[in-house]
Amino acid sequence: MAKKKDTLVPYDQVFPGFEAVYTGETSSTPVRENQMVSTLYSDEDGNLISQWCTIPWIFPNEEGQWKEDEWDDTVKHLCEMQSKLGPLTDSIRLLRCHITGLIPCDSGLPVTVDELLFAIARGKLERSSFKNGCLCSGLGCEQLKTSQPRHAESIRTIHAVLNAYLAGEPGQNVVKAHPEAAGFINRSYEWLGAVTDLSKVQRKMLDRMLLTFDFFIKLNYTGTDPQSSLDGSALQDMKALEALGKDVFYDENGRGLCLDAEIADQAGLPKIRPEWDPAYRETLDELKDTQKRELYETCCAIASGIHTASDCHHNTFRYIENWIHGIGTGRLGIPTRKAQSEKQRLGHMLFGYALGLDRWLMRVPMQFLLLDLGHSDLGFDPRNNILRVYACLGEEVTDIKQWLAACLWYNLVHNQQGGLISHTDLIQRCKDQGITIHEWMDSRRQRQTPRE
Repeated sequence: MAKKKDTLVPYDQVFPGFEAVYTGETSSTPVRENQMVSTLYSDEDGNLISQWCTIPWIFPNEEGQWKEDEWDDTVKHLCEMQSKLGPLTDSIRLLRCHITGLIPCDSGLPVTVDELLFAIARGKLERSSFKNGCLCSGLGCEQLKTSQPRHAESIRTIHAVLNAYLAGEPGQNVVKAHPEAAGFINRSYEWLGAVTDLSKVQRKMLDRMLLTFDFFIKLNYTGTDPQSSLDGSALQDMKALEALGKDVFYDENGRGLCLDAEIADQAGLPKIRPEWDPAYRETLDELKDTQKRELYETCCAIASGIHTASDCHHNTFRYIENWIHGIGTGRLGIPTRKAQSEKQRLGHMLFGYALGLDRWLMRVPMQFLLLDLGHSDLGFDPRNNILRVYACLGEEVTDIKQWLAACLWYNLVHNQQGGLISHTDLIQRCKDQGITIHEWMDSRRQRQTPRE
């Protein structure tokens, strides 16, 4: 009989740095395969198991294997800390899953970090207020939300507004139907102009954008209940959603890529690629015509929709406005919005959390940390987030609590998607003032270094 879906695999069968759950299915033949962020394999009884690395953004190779020998000293130290803890309760394991799923650029910060800090102090994760990252749904943690509050509703509203615009509905009528989105509607109508004046290329660009909305509306509809199991019609819905994702984003013969090709042909542009494709930057650098370059940037931004319209991204709705502005004006940048202000806010916040965690792990009293900061001009004030760390974690220190705090510190600092490592200028500026966020980890690694 198959094990229950999302049940944790016994802890003695899981190596430090990994977590695993049963899928609820069995196989009569041995299985080991890559599933993007995880590995699917079968045990000796034929139960299928989904395994993933608890170190953020480490994924299996094409054969579904992990290369632990390539991990750096910091990751190895976190795994060594875990190995010394002995058996962990399911509550602690699920909490560790939630730390792994956190993406430091999600739209729920600082709430998502504060909830994790409280959970570390209690040793148990309560149901979260926000979804805390785009890896969540793949990490077998039932407490996770699948979307942010009213996110799906807002996406559907934008979808309705754009369709009303294309149908020739006057802006004032659309505002009456959706008064909560009046500012967005007025800006969109101003940027796009009269629908009768749209060029064929602009029409197709809007069609391409709406394809992405079709996908995410169905995604949020299908995944509204994180407690539901995928069987019967729900499983069919998920398979249909996967097929739609390929059609919109990946399949060379799908509607998305075919529309991209039509837009490129009519606008005289090179092949449209998503922004994460290395060839995108190379192609963009080769475009000398300013107008075509700006149009190409907009088209490629829209083609990147599965990335930039994800729930976890703090810029989701700003990206959407950028797309609309780009379609209407031919360029992405919106003059009335201050560039990089949100990235700066997140950087300051992450630095405060990371510094607080580092000094808490060092057992430095908060009072002395704040005294030291009073003699440094960082250009921002990290005290609010430092106070949150100390208030949430409290004074009691246990080995498990210390390990979980270190795991959270690692995610906030080293996560490749929005972690503090992407704020290099900020880190250097603080370092120049004598403030670093690696003191605890450096001290632990030095203890492990053999003396000559």
